[in-house]
Amino acid sequence: MADWELRPATSADVEAVAELRAVVLRAELTRLGRYDGQRVRQRLRDGFVAEPTRVIEVGGEFAGCVALRPAAGAHWLEHFYLAPRHQGVGIARPCWTPC
Repeated sequence: MADWELRPATSADVEAVAELRAVVLRAELTRLGRYDGQRVRQRLRDGFVAEPTRVIEVGGEFAGCVALRPAAGAHWLEHFYLAPRHQGVGIARPCWTPC
């Protein structure tokens, strides 16, 4: 597995995250007859909040994001998108699972 890091997202990350969202959700939304690439991207843009979002970088390049929004006594997993080429290689493995 390549070296990966989390960094705080900024407003400059919104387009990369919107594009990745469209890629990741395409198959499932197409299966449901609901895929509209522009809408998928725009919904992300309209609701994007950088503060609770972390960008996943692999080898210094954008590979995905995760957003945990704080709520009363908990956190909600709002977004978790990982580029297809990085899926299945252990990046998202829980930290308590040995690598």
